[in-house]
Amino acid sequence: MKPITLRGMMAAVLVFAAVAVLPILARAESQLKPKALVIMLDGWRADTVSNGLTPNIKALADGKWQPGYKAAWSLSASTLRDGTTESAPNHVAIATGMTAKKTKINWNPDLISRGTNAKYLPTWLVRLTKARKDLKALHIFRWYGDLRLSPDYGVQFIFDRDDVNAKTLARMLSFSDASDAIMWYIDHPDHPGHNHGFYPYSPEYKEAVRESDGYVGEVLAAIAARPTFAEEDWLVIVTADHGGWGHDHGQSSTQCYTIPLIVAGRHVAQGRIPGVPHNYDAAPTALAHFGVDVSKIDFDGKVRGGEVAQEPAPRPIEDGRAVYLPFTAGSMDNKGSADVVAEIIGAAAPVADGAVGGGLRISAATNSAGCVFLKGSERLSFENGAEFGFAVWARTFGPQVGDPVVFANKDWRAGSNPGVALIASRGIDAKYGMGSRGSRPGFMFNCGRTGRRREDLGQYNPEHGEWTFYAMTRGADGVVRFYQGRRDGNLHCVADDLSDIALKTGKPFFLGQDGTGKYRHPFVGDIDEFSLWTRTLSHEEVRRLFEAGRKEGK
Repeated sequence: MKPITLRGMMAAVLVFAAVAVLPILARAESQLKPKALVIMLDGWRADTVSNGLTPNIKALADGKWQPGYKAAWSLSASTLRDGTTESAPNHVAIATGMTAKKTKINWNPDLISRGTNAKYLPTWLVRLTKARKDLKALHIFRWYGDLRLSPDYGVQFIFDRDDVNAKTLARMLSFSDASDAIMWYIDHPDHPGHNHGFYPYSPEYKEAVRESDGYVGEVLAAIAARPTFAEEDWLVIVTADHGGWGHDHGQSSTQCYTIPLIVAGRHVAQGRIPGVPHNYDAAPTALAHFGVDVSKIDFDGKVRGGEVAQEPAPRPIEDGRAVYLPFTAGSMDNKGSADVVAEIIGAAAPVADGAVGGGLRISAATNSAGCVFLKGSERLSFENGAEFGFAVWARTFGPQVGDPVVFANKDWRAGSNPGVALIASRGIDAKYGMGSRGSRPGFMFNCGRTGRRREDLGQYNPEHGEWTFYAMTRGADGVVRFYQGRRDGNLHCVADDLSDIALKTGKPFFLGQDGTGKYRHPFVGDIDEFSLWTRTLSHEEVRRLFEAGRKEGK
């Protein structure tokens, strides 16, 4: 397809209002010429980065792209939440810094058929070229829907295949008069995700993610090869419009909300962005890089890159571990803390073929459903009030009856009750979202929030008959990360901001039951290598636990 280039096809209206902004990226002493590249990968799950599918983007996030460049990053960023997890609302959000409440783009047909809300729809490229008429801007993309977004004041756009766009952009960047501000939307991962699966990764989806990372690497190399690169101050932002679950991304679930955000530049702090940033932070961050006063624009997004989390010093895995039950040779000895005693209640017996050595089988014998009572766990103290983590290997042999609990300290008769729970068979439905009793039940993490609200993270598909790893951790910044490690070696992760989690319930923790010990749908299956921490776990610690189990269990 021949590239199409159009200019000035739509007028835009600027709206100014006050909004609080994080500290702007400092470069007062710099005489370098600012440049910016915002990249969006359609259908890009955040966990592909930590699973090694994006080496070029990972190097960018690690601050290893070019000397002097650092990156603020998050693998727990989010899409917008007031529109669907479809492309149009999030493409517009990334481009404008506004959420659906303002743009009125709630799902794909809104952008295609209903047009735009001009009051909030100038892209950051349009705002920049109106504020700085000496600068050149380019939007390059593949998805036809973005044709409704792109034609605008002073912005060139190119519409072609992703592979062609990568080569075109790399070639254009070799010229001294290349665009100063570029927005590049890569459509590639979304198609094999729909056709073959976003999660669990299909081979086709993984290959599309790798190829997209290659496109990014090609363009980053072209930037670094510019004869004037040493005189330029590049800001590179990489994010996504949504993740995906199964063959879809329309569910109201963290599988679709959780995305990456990377902000790389000469004047960016290196490290993890605290909390849950959003893809619509890209627009104000890019504009601030050019010295535009974004406090005068009614952005929903925030300027990112000047604030990163102070990561705690590495700790022995035993630190803060209140419960460790390896179930070796059928033993119930807690190798964590003497403050918690593990007791078997009902029908449970050791199995020889555990995930690592032996394991424990919990059955549902008549009037004697099995569980493990963690006596004394109701008195545990958690760091910073609610830092918390657990890890367990679980095995099921078929669909569960009801929605049984693998691990909990709450009354599961209502998901809004205080406490946390790992649920073995909870459904997701494309129409109604998490918590509905859909036809595809899987593992889910539930917690109660203040104000009697529930939150459900997940869900993850079980592999019946196979040992599967699950972990959850809550950090001091309030972010909860829920993991699944599968036999293919991929460690999947979803995340959300649960600053108001109601962790303490006065009830003890159980394995195979809820915090009352009386829930009517007992868990039926095997568990092994269970641990409970009163502190947060880093992603690296979770990865090591998963890999250790895989290695020892082979």
